[in-house]
Amino acid sequence: MKKKILLIHTGGTIGMTRDSRSGVLRPDHFYASLLKVIPELSTVADIEVEIPFVFDSAELNFQHWQQLAAIIKARIGTIDGVVVTHGTDTLAYTASALSYMLHNVPVPVILTGAQKPLDELRSDARGNLINAVELACADIPEVCIFFDYKLMRGNRTSKNHINFFDAFHSPNYPLLAEVGINIEIYRANLLKPGGHFHVFDRFSSALAVLKLFPGCSFDYFQPAKEIRAVLIIAYGAGTIPLQSGDLPARVERWLQEGKLVVLDSEANGGRIEPQLYESGSRLLEMGVISAGDMTFEAAATKLMFLLGQYDQPELIKGNFQKSLAGELSELP
Repeated sequence: MKKKILLIHTGGTIGMTRDSRSGVLRPDHFYASLLKVIPELSTVADIEVEIPFVFDSAELNFQHWQQLAAIIKARIGTIDGVVVTHGTDTLAYTASALSYMLHNVPVPVILTGAQKPLDELRSDARGNLINAVELACADIPEVCIFFDYKLMRGNRTSKNHINFFDAFHSPNYPLLAEVGINIEIYRANLLKPGGHFHVFDRFSSALAVLKLFPGCSFDYFQPAKEIRAVLIIAYGAGTIPLQSGDLPARVERWLQEGKLVVLDSEANGGRIEPQLYESGSRLLEMGVISAGDMTFEAAATKLMFLLGQYDQPELIKGNFQKSLAGELSELP
């Protein structure tokens, strides 16, 4: 008996067509294109398509994540898996957010997209979609991203290339599966959910992000009163300038105002270790917390998620330093 897969289309390059005059990519009738280009999908699974909205992924925010979570929640118990087609630019943000929202999700939720539209020659859309549907039929109970023959944990993934089909990577966590002649699922790397499925759908945008660069002036960065958390993207293992500017004094003031301050790194791989250097160590002593080995996408959406769940800074701080959905490697 074929598995029942819910295919949610949200927009993005995978479902676009190229305007013959301008060459610009525009949204298309995705469902019609899907049946025309990949009719054999019906042999893989019994697929039901739902299209809640069609946007460039740059337009998406937590209200769209809430819509997706509500659709999935309503269908749990009647489907065997979910595939979400999505623009690549914010794919990792949506995957990270859904991983926190869909607590103990009992079925695979696999996000995918494409670098070239479904109906174009040499498109990667066909392979990504067929393989995502096949993997959604397997026993993989977590939120994932499938791209270019690799299945990755959604909240461990970042977009790392604009032009290559191999557009995503998982810098700090091994692959969940690879697709070749056979599908190889690495079960030791999968989450092992325990407990009841529950959707947490509250978010807050009371987050400000400060990206450091040499010579930057901190005068231009003034978090508003309603901002409750500041995420600092520092250098390397977590260093900031001490001899120029007044960032430590500003951080101290933000902490006194009750804001949570989190230190992350601009580096794509590895774990941030602020305690290795004087500047990072000073921040830790002040009460700044580390993002560990989380991706920026995972850290930013996690803060927005926790700000939506709790009013108390200590609860936000404590939960940020825990792994909620496999997004963080906790120290022994």
